[in-house]
Amino acid sequence: MKHSRVANGNVTLPVSESGQGPTLLFFNGAGTTQAAWKRIIRELGGPYRLVTFDFRSHGTATRSPDISFERFLSDAEAMIDLVAGPQPIVVGWSMGADLAVWYAAAHPERVAGLFLIDGAVPVNLVTDPDEVRRRLIYNPAVWYSPWIMYLIGMGYRLTPSEMATLTIEVNTRREQLLSAYSQLDCPVELVLATKTAREKGASAEQKNARWRTGGEQLARLYPTFSLQWVDNTHLLPFTEPTRLARSLDTFVQRIRAGSPIPTAPALETSQMEGK
Repeated sequence: MKHSRVANGNVTLPVSESGQGPTLLFFNGAGTTQAAWKRIIRELGGPYRLVTFDFRSHGTATRSPDISFERFLSDAEAMIDLVAGPQPIVVGWSMGADLAVWYAAAHPERVAGLFLIDGAVPVNLVTDPDEVRRRLIYNPAVWYSPWIMYLIGMGYRLTPSEMATLTIEVNTRREQLLSAYSQLDCPVELVLATKTAREKGASAEQKNARWRTGGEQLARLYPTFSLQWVDNTHLLPFTEPTRLARSLDTFVQRIRAGSPIPTAPALETSQMEGK
């Protein structure tokens, strides 16, 4: 394992590299660090060059007052330019999936494939931004969660207000995602959770229904995309590492073989049951 730091303007980002073979570059979700990928990486079967890192204000990256989506995108660009090299396969979860799509749309020749985990669906789940701010800013658990996350190697340094702002911006950008998808020129596989907004409550059920509608829309508009539904919550890297690793192995093998990526049914019973 090689550890280093990469500069992007006035921030530095901690990087971990290991292995040889096709490069897999992992984009984390907001509020998580590169530690989120440990279980998936442990389950991978192929010989790969694996590159993980922390975005600004996460893990041991430099704290930055600018936590806009564009600045996180600039961190992703710096990683591809300075570390990943030509045409990595980008694996993104949550916000990381959105960043992967927007990067590949702007630089289609730089990415060999996108493996997107429960993110980058063209639907805005934030119907009431003020409610999101109240929920995140005035909830005591949100203030303590960064410290708790540090104990398991997943610390971040976003204030509740910053987390609310970022959450709202990511979801607003999702309404524009179809324009980004139209610019892609690489294989895409999405693994989406049926219960992305958790399992119980009327609000969660409504959000889960909108999420599924957005995924189905992608499947209709882009039949070359592979789409899997997993009967689980948003925490797929932690709850479904073996399944994700096997799907990622297969995705990489198909890209290397030059085979077309088959389209999975938008809603298959076995997939919905997580079988």
